[in-house]
Amino acid sequence: MIKNEVLVQSPTRIDFAGGTLDCWPINALMSPVTTINVAINIFTTCRLSLRDDEQIMVHSRETGQTYEFNDLEECLRCEKPDFQFFREHIDYWKPQSGFNLSAQSDSPMGGGLGGSSSLSISMFKAFCQIHDVAMDDYEIVRICSGIEAKILKMPTGTQDYFPPLRGGFNIIEYRSGWPKVETLSVEDLDINQNISVFFTGKSHHSGINNWQVIKKFVEGDPKTQTALQKIREVADETKKVVLDKDWSQLPALFQREFEARMDLAESFSSPEIEKLAEIAFANGGDAINICGAGGGGCVFVWSSPENRQGVIEACSEAGFQHLDVELV
Repeated sequence: MIKNEVLVQSPTRIDFAGGTLDCWPINALMSPVTTINVAINIFTTCRLSLRDDEQIMVHSRETGQTYEFNDLEECLRCEKPDFQFFREHIDYWKPQSGFNLSAQSDSPMGGGLGGSSSLSISMFKAFCQIHDVAMDDYEIVRICSGIEAKILKMPTGTQDYFPPLRGGFNIIEYRSGWPKVETLSVEDLDINQNISVFFTGKSHHSGINNWQVIKKFVEGDPKTQTALQKIREVADETKKVVLDKDWSQLPALFQREFEARMDLAESFSSPEIEKLAEIAFANGGDAINICGAGGGGCVFVWSSPENRQGVIEACSEAGFQHLDVELV
């Protein structure tokens, strides 16, 4: 039975360890490797309703743009750059009737929280639900990552798709390039009061940074290969910390990963990130971790619960946007 309307919400994520290792062929050539992330309550939303005619209306609340078409053929001919994201998803499904689609992301644009991947999942789940199509998580990730690669015209990772599908704390192990995920309950970990998330005000580099790393790695660049090996070691140790709930080890691990990522590309950091780190450390923060591919976007600060409010106030007064997040 086809539903007339569905509403889907999906969380975004913050990184804990092992980002970039989720990119093919790095995850195949270095197999086994681990990437760790956790879902947060910054959501993407997709509302999809079927129409009685062939007309299609797509509205992006993030950009304020509305696109209207007489039928599917006209929709798929639209070459506007801002519409490509929607066009590729619609092209995969090729709906046989008209529809209205409204999409929204609450993540800051360029925030590095996996907002575009989360919105992909929201849209994909909406089409699945409205057409009563059942797929497992791994099949959805395979398809959505392929759509994203087509949009970006470069290889992509897959870690960002699991938090919007599963929520929770995700330990993603890649063997021969293919993921297997263990998802932990965030309630059992009890670390909401250790984490403060800030937007630096500058967009992150997204797929551009990752592609540069992939290219250097495949070409055999020694510095890149050494840095990725260090990130792999940190991710393996972080997995043990998470499973043991031995949170005292995290600040040192975050610092080691930051140093390894700076070896991958100096553009991983930025003046904004350095300023945020300086203020956070001066006000009780123990460590920072950059979300996404770096160069900007969001950063989360790890601190003891008693120091968290001081970190939030100081960084906010310095002009950084505090995102009041919880793990979900």
